[in-house]
Amino acid sequence: MRRSLDTAIVADATRKVDAIERGELATGGVLIRSAADAFIASCEGRGVGESTLKHYRRTVSLFASHFDGRSATTITTADIDDFRQTRSIAPGTWRKELETIRQLFAWCMDRGYLTANPAAKLRKPPVKILATAPLTHDEISAILKACDQIFTDDPGKLEWVRRRARGLVLVLLYTGLRIGDVARLRWDAISGEHLTLRTLKNGVPIKVALNAHLNKALTSFPRNDAFVFGNGTETTKKNLSRTIYRLGKIAGVRAHPHRFRDTFAVELLTTGADIRTVQLLLGHTSVRTTERHYAHFVAAHQAILDSAAGRLKF
Repeated sequence: MRRSLDTAIVADATRKVDAIERGELATGGVLIRSAADAFIASCEGRGVGESTLKHYRRTVSLFASHFDGRSATTITTADIDDFRQTRSIAPGTWRKELETIRQLFAWCMDRGYLTANPAAKLRKPPVKILATAPLTHDEISAILKACDQIFTDDPGKLEWVRRRARGLVLVLLYTGLRIGDVARLRWDAISGEHLTLRTLKNGVPIKVALNAHLNKALTSFPRNDAFVFGNGTETTKKNLSRTIYRLGKIAGVRAHPHRFRDTFAVELLTTGADIRTVQLLLGHTSVRTTERHYAHFVAAHQAILDSAAGRLKF
């Protein structure tokens, strides 16, 4: 019996027998293509976010196509490593894909299709952390000044283009949103004195106070669409990034959208916010990610506190 079920663990054997009785698993094992389709359907049913689903669908589809016709039980750790070598991608991208493949096989184990996760033994590649590069106050002033100097081929749209550029810069500075999230920012996320950054898995919205300068910039925008900038597509994201690079060139500053996100986080930490708060506002899934990028700025803030307390004399 142990040999036929390919396990000596009673709990694993029970799950496998249940899967066979449900008709979900033949003695030869479930096809990886069928398992992949069922995994995606399960994610959709559990309400996984659309951006995460998009990544899951793409990764799982590529993986299943590579092993098309094979059962999940026949795929080994070496096979997955061979699949990796066919992917001409950056280490960071492979880390994300490997995590998804691990989840796929973990789901197969929960359903009784497998008794071990062949992807679990593969190590994630190290990823070089990009240096945190917050903008200085002088650089921010130069970029804001450049908003009034940016030009367009259509003179009739010049005022609108400049208002839009200023609004973009202020949104990035006061929200810490990624440029892709800014491209998808909707007017219904702005209400009263707050801007909703995102909604957590438990349904609780994370909001940031709507700064007076930002509010003034946004109220000058014509609301002829559901989105604040463009139409929420990848093209909008590219256009917004191009605007930031143009402003940087005018201002003589190395301007990159992520530098505004770094500036947002560093300003919070050096003015007293704790790193857990910054994690929530940035949308990092783990506080360890926030610490990896910004912990040294917490130490800088502590030095400021120590210096202030050291000046006390009673």
